[in-house]
Amino acid sequence: MRIFVAYGYNERDQWVQDMVFPIITAFGSQVVAGDVTYEGPNIPDHVMADIRFSDALIGFTTRRRGAQGELTSQTHRWVISELAAARALKRRVVEVREQGVDPQDDLLQGLQRIEYDEQTRDQCLVEIVKAVGSWHRRRTVRLQLLPQQVNEDLRPLLNDPGLTCQYTVRMGNYEEEPRITKIVPIKGGMFIDASDVPREALIQIRVQYGGQSWSSDYESIDAYGVYLR
Repeated sequence: MRIFVAYGYNERDQWVQDMVFPIITAFGSQVVAGDVTYEGPNIPDHVMADIRFSDALIGFTTRRRGAQGELTSQTHRWVISELAAARALKRRVVEVREQGVDPQDDLLQGLQRIEYDEQTRDQCLVEIVKAVGSWHRRRTVRLQLLPQQVNEDLRPLLNDPGLTCQYTVRMGNYEEEPRITKIVPIKGGMFIDASDVPREALIQIRVQYGGQSWSSDYESIDAYGVYLR
């Protein structure tokens, strides 16, 4: 898993690099973060690309210092922009907000949030461990569509907007709402990526085009190949 970390590149926020980065890597994930700040309302293309190709983002909205070095209620605008971008891209997102930061920002309404108090940083770190751990219990899986005959039937239709593919995740007797995905031709066959799937879940694939329909039984995500009928 690639986790983008958005934070202030200053001495006061050095704890993020010193303490949070090792937590992420301890879970086997890759930390994605820039090493310089930027100005202006728009996220640079290379930063947007990093967010787009990440699975999740943790954004630290900590207090900024003013012109005289005093702590203010303002936070880093680029962190807010990166949080908003990850949300728009439907990535997993959590905001770590420091006490005293002005909460009036519509862009961040409804995000999962962890409260941060510099005097009780250990409590914040525990909540970050819980958040990253929960992400690792749900993952993105790549599944091959089988058999070969279905691949041959679908290949001419891949660019047709009438072709739809969705997957349904099942946990015990509970079924989540179907989610749309895209069929991608990769050397060796046709594949889909199913995101945010619990490790112990079963998954069903359904493909439709016009009056035709192909569907699978519920399969273990460890199968890596799903047979459509």
